[in-house]
Amino acid sequence: MRKKFNKQLFFSVFFFLLFLGAVAANELDLVKSLTTTEVVMAKEIIEKDTVITDENVWLFQMPNELVSEEMFRNVNDVVGKTATQVILPSQYISSKALDQSVLRPTADHEFFPIPSAWLIDIQGTLRRYDQVNISAIYSGKQDATEVAFNSSLIKSEYILEQVPVAYVKGSRNEEVTGIQSGDDRLYGTQNPSNIQLSLTLEDFKTLEKLYMEGYKFVISN
Repeated sequence: MRKKFNKQLFFSVFFFLLFLGAVAANELDLVKSLTTTEVVMAKEIIEKDTVITDENVWLFQMPNELVSEEMFRNVNDVVGKTATQVILPSQYISSKALDQSVLRPTADHEFFPIPSAWLIDIQGTLRRYDQVNISAIYSGKQDATEVAFNSSLIKSEYILEQVPVAYVKGSRNEEVTGIQSGDDRLYGTQNPSNIQLSLTLEDFKTLEKLYMEGYKFVISN
């Protein structure tokens, strides 16, 4: 005689196993690990120019749909680097907020001070870590007609592009920053009077040659 199938027992065992699986998944945090990604966040306010340590940051489980490529996933990727702006508590840390290697002197790139006499003007909104474009404007004494017909005197394209700003200083030889925060570009601590750019020697000599030919430069970002 065939034994009768006990549905009640089957479903009792099934839901009991399901319950055990849910408890195990919760204990192992499996669901959370599938729907979130760890990103590095500021534990406290990090002031500009602070060298970041383990004490400044923590890992936060960010929902996957909110995670972007610019967010750091590993604490070791930010520890030891310098903040280029104020980072608020519970704000994720991005590459834009950290000192980039492009601003460190290398075998090719050095920090060159650009003489004020070479420049038309220095924008008050320029800050360290900006990347700027440089255009040349003829400022010599040639006749206007000669300039109009001599294409060598008209630089319609940028001389250099995406040049890192290593330093912007005021008349007191101090870095120009925002009064309220590192992101404040409208109100600086002082007016910029000189600027240092990260250039190759060849790029610097290009600017020097053009200046000797009667050009001055506009730095824009």
